[in-house]
Amino acid sequence: MNVAHLITTARDALTTRSTHEQVAHTLTVTTTHDPATHTLTYDSENVTVRHDDGTRVSIDLTNTEFAEDLDALAEDRLARSGSLDPLTLRLGPGPATPPPAELDARTRLFILSIHARAAAHRPGLTVNQVLNLTTLAYEANDIARHDNTRHLPQLDPYGHRAAVHELPFPHEANAPFLLQTARLAVRTMSHNMQPHPLAVELPAGHLGDTPAWLVHQATTRFRDGATNHEPRYDTPALRAVLQSLAAARTPAAGDWLSLYLTDPPASTTNCPLDVDPIPEGAPVHHTMPGAVITGEQVRRIADLLEADEYVVQLRAAGTWRLPHHDDPEILTRRQVAATLRRARDRMGPDTIRFSRDSDGTVYVSDTAQAARYLPTTLIPDHRDGHCPGCHAPYATLGEGPCDLAA
Repeated sequence: MNVAHLITTARDALTTRSTHEQVAHTLTVTTTHDPATHTLTYDSENVTVRHDDGTRVSIDLTNTEFAEDLDALAEDRLARSGSLDPLTLRLGPGPATPPPAELDARTRLFILSIHARAAAHRPGLTVNQVLNLTTLAYEANDIARHDNTRHLPQLDPYGHRAAVHELPFPHEANAPFLLQTARLAVRTMSHNMQPHPLAVELPAGHLGDTPAWLVHQATTRFRDGATNHEPRYDTPALRAVLQSLAAARTPAAGDWLSLYLTDPPASTTNCPLDVDPIPEGAPVHHTMPGAVITGEQVRRIADLLEADEYVVQLRAAGTWRLPHHDDPEILTRRQVAATLRRARDRMGPDTIRFSRDSDGTVYVSDTAQAARYLPTTLIPDHRDGHCPGCHAPYATLGEGPCDLAA
């Protein structure tokens, strides 16, 4: 039973059972004890559905093809492993800008400790500056771990100290901030490791019945391709940040969270063609930004494309490059949709990934190659019939690459 089939039957079941006007982007099925067989099975009577507006509802999906598929999946998993975990499926990309997650006092302190500890590694600090940041990191972490009853008004002194050091101490946080905080945490914990890791990768799973990133199953990946399992990352601070990240952006079956220890290359021009959100040395397949577009959604990808025309960039030697001048650099919405559908049909939904960033840029990668499609509205001074990189008219250009574009 593959995930793509389950997603299809889940959507079909929701079409007939759901009365909610908002689009569903994930659903979670928990387990229950079947009194007839005296075994675990999936509880299709109480399926939790999450919508783009942040609401959650419980829906009865019994007596549907999806419920039958769940029963078959439960039998198969029990026969293979003897255990049955909850299941979360991604039905849609979710909102382009998910609402921020509210942070409790412990998580706020953990975030402060992570950023303070990372700041202590900045170059050029005096001994006293390093000591002050390290002390703040230790105190915030210690209180968060051992004093669960501390109320928010008592945290005001830490807010003041955070402001003095220009460190974050937020009441709520969006997914990009939480992801960056998790990256800082693993980068600081890996500071003295030799060889230095390239990334820490976490699988999606569940803690109890709640979708989560499983830091206790973290895999450390190195530049030479070697991997190992590293227990050092399973800390209360990182677990708290990942819990908030999962609340802001729900992990689903098959998802991996790749925390790269490198930063994206800096842009000197701020032109969208030069901006690269991919961390240095990282593959696009694992680090493409924005909301995931499922393979099933690519069938109706035109509904998700917001611009009339797009600029194509191809990934080569770790940078984004425009095609040669004699190749199409500007595609219409319909052409982009057709290209993405062909890519999905050629590679299959399990080997190719798609995402849509908040600015409307669409990314695609099959591990061996990658491309992105930027709305032409993002390109300053773009004119029809002209190269978006060097801005020269195609009529006067040869067949070679654009030397002035990233």
